[in-house]
Amino acid sequence: MTGSDRSERRQSPRVPERCSVAFRTIREGGASHKTTAAQTLNLSASGVCLVSPHPLERDVQIALELSLEGHTDPVVAVGRVVWCDREEQEYRVGICFTWLRDEDRRALAVISDYVQQRLGP
Repeated sequence: MTGSDRSERRQSPRVPERCSVAFRTIREGGASHKTTAAQTLNLSASGVCLVSPHPLERDVQIALELSLEGHTDPVVAVGRVVWCDREEQEYRVGICFTWLRDEDRRALAVISDYVQQRLGP
């Protein structure tokens, strides 16, 4: 899938934004105990693109904790891996949010407004 194909499927506008994220895979019977630290490349109210040190299989569910500027507590979400591309020694991973806590839904409404403001009229 090319970048242009991905942009046509996006549910929400994205903004280039680097923030720290910790994630772990969710398998039947619970989440993995191994947490991986990563950085986002962009984010929106519907998902994120992040850089991972290892590949993630498509359709795998992952638990995410995003550290956003201006928020003391991390945004906690569950997402589904939509795509994963190797880029040199790292992997770019597209994730679509599938679940958010109520308080994080409010935080993502703020993110959505922030994205809209950054993209301009």
